[in-house]
Amino acid sequence: MSMDANEHDESLSPDGTPWWELSYEPGSTRKRFGQERRLAAWLWFEKEVGDTFTMREIRAALGPDIADDSEHLNRRLRELRKADWVIPSHRNDSQLPRDTYRLEVKGGRLWIAGEKQKYKKFAPSDRVRRYVLERDGSRCTICGVGVGEEYPGEPGVKARLTIGHRVPQERLNSRGAMDDMDNWRAECSRCNETVRDEMPDPEQYDEVVAGLKRLNANESKDLLHWLRKGERPRSRLDQAYDRARRLSHVERHALIGLLAKRVGES
Repeated sequence: MSMDANEHDESLSPDGTPWWELSYEPGSTRKRFGQERRLAAWLWFEKEVGDTFTMREIRAALGPDIADDSEHLNRRLRELRKADWVIPSHRNDSQLPRDTYRLEVKGGRLWIAGEKQKYKKFAPSDRVRRYVLERDGSRCTICGVGVGEEYPGEPGVKARLTIGHRVPQERLNSRGAMDDMDNWRAECSRCNETVRDEMPDPEQYDEVVAGLKRLNANESKDLLHWLRKGERPRSRLDQAYDRARRLSHVERHALIGLLAKRVGES
């Protein structure tokens, strides 16, 4: 279909260059045009929902100044999820070959400055990160693993800590609420929402059976009971601790004060 002379091709920037080929903001020779914005534009205009693509295609489309590091590009693709893009890889869908991705949902049009602003996130400083990690005892507030500790049943696989939100910023924005320090919490990389696709593949049956050799008879009976029941029974105290651990820092301190009064401590 031909385009009317007065109709602007939305895939082109004001100077006529495709958005995904820009190195700098339109009209600027200093301010870089971000790789996430270029990726979003290329996917929006060059791919249809359901199409697949590879890293090689991305590099060819975005030009010679695109990072040549696959992990770097993987991070850029993951960042698009924050703008409502859905792009599974072979880690999410075993039917996809390695280094292949599928476009399932087109999200925000990040190459447009006004739309990009809607998805702008508050990025915590190094000082904030240090404060939150120290405040939370350098332990994941979701699963409880400590920084540098091995994950249970995975010798040699040590936890890395980052910080994340108790309430997602998108939800806060929808309520007209502001983000604050108490909304940040320590999380291990597996529990952190932005990197869940980095989790390893689920263990296979033979791997689980091999680990059972370390269990004694009583432990094996307990495991059998839990599997038949479909859950590991937890006491009221266990359940209370799980719920309390997920409170904000301020709320946990308030609860500590309440409990201290209840047991007669000053």
